[in-house]
Amino acid sequence: MDAADPQWYQQLFEANPVPMWIYDLQTLAFLDVNEVACKKYGYSRDEFLAMTIRDIRPPEDIGAVEQSVRLTPAQVFSSGVWRHRLRDGRLIFVEITSHELMYRGRAARFVAPLDVTSRVQAEAALREREAALAHAQKLARLAHVVALPDGTFQSWSDTLPVLAGCSTDSLPLSHDAWIARLVHEKDQGEVRRAITQALSSGTKTEIEYRLVQPAGAVVYVAHVLEPIAQDAAVGGSLWFSTLKDVTVHKTAEASVRSVNEALEQRVALRTRQLEMSNLELAAAVKAAQRANEAKSEFLTRMSHELRTPLNAVIGFAQLLAQPGHQFPAERQAAFNGHILQAGQHLLTLVGELMNLARIEAGKIELHLEPLALDRLLAECAAIIEPLASARSLKSRFSPAPDGLTVVADPTRLKQVMLNLLSNAVKYNRAQGELALTVRQTDSGHVRIEVVDGGAGLSAEQLEHLFEAFNRLGRSQHGEGGTEGTGLGLVVTKHLVELMGGRMGVSSTPGVGSCFWVELVAAGPGQAWAQEVGVEVEGEVGAEVEVERATGHQSPSTDRPRHTVLLVEDDLRSQELVRAQLSHRRDLHLITATNGREGVALAIAHQPSVILMDNHMPELTGRQAFELLAQAPRTAAIPVIAISAGGDTGLVDQPPLPWFRRVAKPFHEGELAHAIDAAIDAAIDAAVGGGSDAAIGGDH
Repeated sequence: MDAADPQWYQQLFEANPVPMWIYDLQTLAFLDVNEVACKKYGYSRDEFLAMTIRDIRPPEDIGAVEQSVRLTPAQVFSSGVWRHRLRDGRLIFVEITSHELMYRGRAARFVAPLDVTSRVQAEAALREREAALAHAQKLARLAHVVALPDGTFQSWSDTLPVLAGCSTDSLPLSHDAWIARLVHEKDQGEVRRAITQALSSGTKTEIEYRLVQPAGAVVYVAHVLEPIAQDAAVGGSLWFSTLKDVTVHKTAEASVRSVNEALEQRVALRTRQLEMSNLELAAAVKAAQRANEAKSEFLTRMSHELRTPLNAVIGFAQLLAQPGHQFPAERQAAFNGHILQAGQHLLTLVGELMNLARIEAGKIELHLEPLALDRLLAECAAIIEPLASARSLKSRFSPAPDGLTVVADPTRLKQVMLNLLSNAVKYNRAQGELALTVRQTDSGHVRIEVVDGGAGLSAEQLEHLFEAFNRLGRSQHGEGGTEGTGLGLVVTKHLVELMGGRMGVSSTPGVGSCFWVELVAAGPGQAWAQEVGVEVEGEVGAEVEVERATGHQSPSTDRPRHTVLLVEDDLRSQELVRAQLSHRRDLHLITATNGREGVALAIAHQPSVILMDNHMPELTGRQAFELLAQAPRTAAIPVIAISAGGDTGLVDQPPLPWFRRVAKPFHEGELAHAIDAAIDAAIDAAVGGGSDAAIGGDH
């Protein structure tokens, strides 16, 4: 029918609040348009009727529009949402409802576009928000589920299957199924009680539990369950659950707890270390104070010990040096005896002090070796026996078992035993007992005991026994006085410990004392070296004087005459040697005052023995010795070093093959013994065809 004729159609078309138009199906040109459409799109009626439907579409949509015209059915039809372009260029979304009709004899289509721009934009925004929410849930490892009052799941987020570790088809669809299939068996009871209580009370609940995925992975879940709305259709409240994977958080918490615990332990340990350090510091301060006090006391005692004999030497010497003194001969002899005794005491004291200084400075050297005890102890007994007999002591020297050997320095061990035995003689009572015993202990050590029948020592005296210069109240003068320096036991104990041993004492007042030394027994191989803590064998250091009761036999009168060369720059020392050898008719002494002169005289006279001091002008004793050793005419001559016991020029430098060292001041007869031994060794070497009579080291 012709839609333009009826009056009612025209009124409806013009008065309708919805934009409307009619376009030609062939040309797509607008045939009619109402006023609402003109206002909506911004065109006048004439402008509208001059356009086609292509003109209000975006260029990219025209192809789809033309296709839609061809395919749209004739009856009333909604062709969906399209984009239209307004006169000002803005695009709007419209929902098209249309149907075909005949308009003024032409095939046309009636169109009623409904502006749905706001709805489309809202839907787009909603989709964006839902996508963002889903993305956020995925990132946050969140999931949600809406459940009916009976616990059946109504809907859920896409992330719920991911959280559960299963597909959507195998997802549990109720609270009960969720608990039974996924919640850790140790957490099921608590979770079921919490959900049941929330559903019955209608209140929000929060709970954390372990969820075990079908693959076996354990996930920690924070689950919040709360009612969201009453729904009459389901007969109660819908329940909204939010589930969050908190595994990382729990792991971090555990890590933080572990770090905190470790930190607390470290803080506690450091606190204990600081407390120990403070205690050690306090102890070190006290030790330093005690060491200071000990040093001051040591210096005071040493000053006293040095000044006392020096006072006697200087005092009696001054008396004898007075011009025109009238002291009788016997008194002069007594004065000389006092001077000699004080000088010998000073010599012993200086020797002990030098030994102690070397020990404490770590400068003393030891020659540790397996050493048979029988011979060494027999020598010590032979030296001590005359002293013991002089005091009418009952001596009992038990011989060492055959083959019993210890690790020791021969010279130092002999020094140790002579010190202990001489003390046992000095501090014994008249006609007391003196015993020396040796036995092997179960621990692989050898124990040597020196027992005396003296006054014994109290517990208080034992505490101070090994203190330098502390003679435990004993005087060396007056009735009952006993000579001594107060250093012997200190040096002896240090020497024993340096040889890897131990030293101790037990004593009973009124009965006597037992001083004992334990040394490492020398086993096969070099195993003993580890026990005494040595790696290589060092050379013996400077010797310490030990008083011995020895006799001197005069040389045979028919002994051939030998030349002795003394190289010494000190004229008084030359005079002393000349005086000590004056009774030896078999010796001819020649002297040189410096090393260069001594080398020249040695080459010219080829003496049997050379006595060599070290510190001299021109050439030192060491330099002169090295020159003599290089000359064929003098290389085999034995050279005896005579110098101070603490002469660093002889001790600290690399050792030279001196025949022997004799330390100044030497006792009468000591130098003669060394000369005789050197001559005998040279004769033996000559008879045996040897060319070198020197013997390395000290003897």
